[in-house]
Amino acid sequence: MIILISNPEPVKDEHEIIRQLFNDGLEVFHLRKKEYPESDLTTFIENIPEKYREKIVLHSHYHLAAEYGLRGIHVPHNFSGTTRIGTLSISFHSPEEIQKSEIPFDYGFLSPVFDSISKEGYQSRFNTNEVKEFLKNRKEKIIALGGIDEDKIEAVRDMGFSGIALLGAIWQSEHPIDKFKRIKERWLT
Repeated sequence: MIILISNPEPVKDEHEIIRQLFNDGLEVFHLRKKEYPESDLTTFIENIPEKYREKIVLHSHYHLAAEYGLRGIHVPHNFSGTTRIGTLSISFHSPEEIQKSEIPFDYGFLSPVFDSISKEGYQSRFNTNEVKEFLKNRKEKIIALGGIDEDKIEAVRDMGFSGIALLGAIWQSEHPIDKFKRIKERWLT
């Protein structure tokens, strides 16, 4: 599974890039614009063609997921609400958080697996062998997030992750569509 997380800040030609990435096989798009008021988030969603909305997961204003027929919602690991609309994904920052989670989730992000591309100074503290050992007996889908780029695909696969989540590798690239295609090709081979 390949997931793209939106850049927190607006990006030039963002909607066109997102449409093209969906055309090129993007499976899931996480719309994480937490600073956006509901009206801006609504406008953002409405600028994505309806045929792709079932691939969008929201990180805020969860009720919009039902209104627009979106894929689901994403919550922090300490989420205490009862809202569940479509799929539910969760952010984790350690294997212990995953083990302690009492919320049934469809997939979880574990981050940062590698030093972040988009967040300066956000460094991984994971031991590759420990992550591999932890993941080998997990039934849940755990997605690698943080520092994921072409050169990390083999390591992610070797550790046993169910998928990858991209952010900085795409949005900081001069050619985000080409970058996505290269990462996707490496992930699928």
